Amino acid sequence: MTEKPGPIIFIFLDGVGLGVNDPAKNPFARFATDFFSGHAGGSYKMPGLLLSTDAHMGIPGLPQSATGQTALFTGYNGPQILGRHVNGYPTFTLRPYFKKKNILKIFNEAGYNATLINSYSQMYLKRLEHPRAERMLSASSLMQKHSGKPYFTTEDYLQGKSLYMDMSNWFLRRHGLDIPLEAPYNNGRKLVAIAQHYDLVVYEYFFTDKVGHEQSWGAAKRIIRHVDEFLQGVWSEIDPQRDTVVVSSDHGNIEDLSVKTHTTNPVGTFVYGRHADIFSSKVQSLLDIPRVMLDIFDLPFASDFKPSESVEIRSV
Repeated sequence: MTEKPGPIIFIFLDGVGLGVNDPAKNPFARFATDFFSGHAGGSYKMPGLLLSTDAHMGIPGLPQSATGQTALFTGYNGPQILGRHVNGYPTFTLRPYFKKKNILKIFNEAGYNATLINSYSQMYLKRLEHPRAERMLSASSLMQKHSGKPYFTTEDYLQGKSLYMDMSNWFLRRHGLDIPLEAPYNNGRKLVAIAQHYDLVVYEYFFTDKVGHEQSWGAAKRIIRHVDEFLQGVWSEIDPQRDTVVVSSDHGNIEDLSVKTHTTNPVGTFVYGRHADIFSSKVQSLLDIPRVMLDIFDLPFASDFKPSESVEIRSV
């Protein structure tokens, strides 16, 4: 009898591209780590593969968050849908793809178990009660809203059911919550343990993008160390014969601190475990990542999906 495959663990690192070996502008070159050697022009040192992944998807200009994350979380070409790259939150035209065709929703409706594993603080959940809150939802939050699963809370984190987005809880503590600090390595291992209850889990980390925009070398050193330790924990815990881990991004940013903007660089996609070879053979751009996940579980991708309301209202 064939053993049931373990989960796919999808770790989304916002704003992380493949840069050059120049410590004057690339913090991955200045602060060398095992995981990010390939993001500084070197070879990847960890088990698994590092794939160069196109973030433009056929549309010129600087790749941006709303359109890139649409591709990552739905499999639809966000830049192509709008005819341009769009930053910030998913727009009026993009939101129907999250409501109807996000990967968590498709998995859950097919009888699988999928969720965004991030915890939300009560202060953030309170904001979601506003009647127009959906306009201000991040792509991941919009995905979870329509996934059929509830948002996780800090209470869920304390019960070992979820993780907070900063990998160590420092951000929660800064805002006055009585949550113990945790080593990123331990939370990486915890992610794998939690994921065993699911078929697909998504975890989001966005400080990489925030630091890139701030051009802060000190913050870059700290968060790169956090992320590296977190991934070390993930890699130490997964069973590569059963589990699959995928780590990717929506666009470049932190790999070039000489500019405040995003970059035109491809992003790096780490793949390790049972289905790594499938991702390696099929992933060329961001939109391929969720499509491969669906394919692994024999779930069809509705390439002909057309939202009934698809007119983008542009401000002037």
